[in-house]
Amino acid sequence: MRTRNLKLWILAMLLVTVMLVLMIKGCFSSAPEPSQAEPSAPSAPVKITFWNQETNDRRQEVLKESIQTFNQTHPHIQIVPYFYEGETYKAKLRVATISGKMPDLFYYWTGESFKYMVDSQIVADLTDLMEQNPLYKKQFYPEALHNATYYDRLYGLPHTRTHVVFWYNKRLFAQYGLTPPQTWDELMLTADKLLSKGISPFTVSGKERWPLLNWYAYLSNRLGGSSPFHYITKGAGDFTEPSFIEAALLFRELVKKKMFVPGFLGVDRQLAESMFLKGEAGMYLQGDWAAEEMLSNPDIAYFRFPTVNGKGDPTVYYGGSSNGWAISKNSNQQAAFEVLSYMLSMEERKKFVETSGQLSTLKELPLSPSHMKPPIYDYVQFIQKDPSNYFGYYDQEIDPRRSELLLDAVVTMAGAQTMSRKEIEDLLKQIR
Repeated sequence: MRTRNLKLWILAMLLVTVMLVLMIKGCFSSAPEPSQAEPSAPSAPVKITFWNQETNDRRQEVLKESIQTFNQTHPHIQIVPYFYEGETYKAKLRVATISGKMPDLFYYWTGESFKYMVDSQIVADLTDLMEQNPLYKKQFYPEALHNATYYDRLYGLPHTRTHVVFWYNKRLFAQYGLTPPQTWDELMLTADKLLSKGISPFTVSGKERWPLLNWYAYLSNRLGGSSPFHYITKGAGDFTEPSFIEAALLFRELVKKKMFVPGFLGVDRQLAESMFLKGEAGMYLQGDWAAEEMLSNPDIAYFRFPTVNGKGDPTVYYGGSSNGWAISKNSNQQAAFEVLSYMLSMEERKKFVETSGQLSTLKELPLSPSHMKPPIYDYVQFIQKDPSNYFGYYDQEIDPRRSELLLDAVVTMAGAQTMSRKEIEDLLKQIR
């Protein structure tokens, strides 16, 4: 009996020991063994939508290459680019502004339209982000940043300095003994000579309206300087100021003398440039965003918009640091700023300038002549030094309502068979 009790006691002790071992092991084994742990899922990259103007040239190719490189080297952020034709882009941006469905990063022009975005708290304030990166901020020309500053706060980063210039066909000029004109009278004599040879003096894309405004803006600035339009932007003046009337009359002379290519009001920019490059027109007033395309043709060179009736400074250019990229307020601002900092880095802007011939807003950009076509290098050397000042794009500097009225007025002046001075005054008086 005693032996049986002893066996039961030993069995019970063994069971207790096993249970204690299992309990102790459980306490120290609540987490799975390292070899058995499930790998943590990688976090999804932040997607940054990026709206740009469609150009269908090397500028767009370079931008796409930069985006591709960024996406390959920044797995935590991925740029999703969209490109839209100029007028389509402007319309789409207006709709996005109203609806509040803005892209993370977008192309903008300084002026009243952009100020409206600032006032409506649609666009992000970049001041603090730039102050946290003082060496990066120091690379920009101060005046470029000033153009995107409202209420002493920075809301965008201009990426290029643009210039509207005359492109001309050297072969045609040489054939007829012509030289680049320096005054309006010389320009008209040159145009008359080409017209007498059956060649349209000027090509222009009237269908898009703003290329016609290039003419009107330059004429009014040469005649009256920058102050009259500055007063208009501030609501202290209007287009009945004498220099605007005189500019309209000179513009009308071009129309009456059939100085533009036939059917110019229906010509788009692509066709206008094609006609010029084929030698169907002698001159083309257009911005240097077309420099790469123009200067890839050995027959094409450039000159400034001339003085007009002895007035105006030919080194004052229509353009400046008026376009760039901005971040919408509701985006992931840190991620979007990382994209912006990359796209506007020295290395990426260097590639852009060397390819396109458009100046950067970054100071002391180290260009490599060996990476550039010689005519583009020569143009960059010229345009870096020539401008003494700029005046901004009329259709962007004023509010959208007046901008539409101005563009329509210029088209009306370009299309009317006859138009008296009084009719011009009445037309311009409506732009209020």
